[in-house]
Amino acid sequence: MPIVTIATSGKILYANTAANNLFEINDAKDSNITDLIKADLPSMINGSSGSVRKAFKVAIDTDRYVEISSKENTFEHYFILTFKDVTKDYVLLNKLIEYRTNMDNLGKNKNMFLAQMANVFNSPVKSVIGYSKAILEGMGGETDEKQRKYLNIIYKHSEELYKLLDRVTELAKVEAQLVNFSYKNYDITNLLNSVYTEYTAKTAEKGVQFAINTDNLTQKVIYGDDIVLKSVVSYLIDNAILSCDFGTIVMELSDREYLERGEKLLKIRITDPSTPAKQSEMANLFNPYYQPDKKNRTTLIKSLNLCIIGNLVGQMNGHISAETETSGFSIVIPTDKLIETMDFASKVN
Repeated sequence: MPIVTIATSGKILYANTAANNLFEINDAKDSNITDLIKADLPSMINGSSGSVRKAFKVAIDTDRYVEISSKENTFEHYFILTFKDVTKDYVLLNKLIEYRTNMDNLGKNKNMFLAQMANVFNSPVKSVIGYSKAILEGMGGETDEKQRKYLNIIYKHSEELYKLLDRVTELAKVEAQLVNFSYKNYDITNLLNSVYTEYTAKTAEKGVQFAINTDNLTQKVIYGDDIVLKSVVSYLIDNAILSCDFGTIVMELSDREYLERGEKLLKIRITDPSTPAKQSEMANLFNPYYQPDKKNRTTLIKSLNLCIIGNLVGQMNGHISAETETSGFSIVIPTDKLIETMDFASKVN
């Protein structure tokens, strides 16, 4: 093991053979340690003892990096330094960092491309939806039964395509972290009223009911991004509507159990009477790139919705979980100002 002893000035008092070989020098004695290691002296001898967990470059032509451990002799006022050659680890780490950076850039570029392409197709698809609906409503004259049948097919499939393009755009944005969060205090009852008004009409069209339970909600004003939270809730309810054809979709909000423990968290649980997810499906439930039924557009849209939800909830420092006993999902998000200072990390279970 390479070992040297140095004075507080950095002058080398002793160097063993392994150290001389490391520095590619006949005798390192009387040299200054900073002439051999590209690092500041204080960072190598800080405190009485310790290991400097950092790769320092050896001042030779060959690229070589070392990790340094130091121990102080308090009686004779010198330091004992031992060196570990970490060149292979350092080079590998830098290659991995470079690879990860390139992959991150590639992923962001891919997501931006997908978002742009989806936006390009959105306009013509919206035109098809608009004109087909206008013709069905009488613009351009009367249509016979056969024409109306085909127009209804065009209108329905165009709407499905538009929804799919919208989900692809949204997924690309959230994966590239292009969603802007705006945190503030807001009245959650306003959000609930808006959601209830919007989805009682939508669920009625499907023949199901929609109910909101706030028995265990104690806070009226919470801190967060109400627009993003409404998007998350909307995607969950959309999935519930796609899944069931009868019964009641229930959204429950609660914070009582957390407040009793001194935590400022909000739990939102949405359940529906459809068949719950199987345990074998859980691992890939939030992965839109894994599709056991690739021909089913409804399955694809639901999977895209879940991936969007998982990303958004993760970026709000919350987490989402799926239930196997009932068909439902629960999200838990923080509701205080500490969320601004926390690191964003996906916490999808």
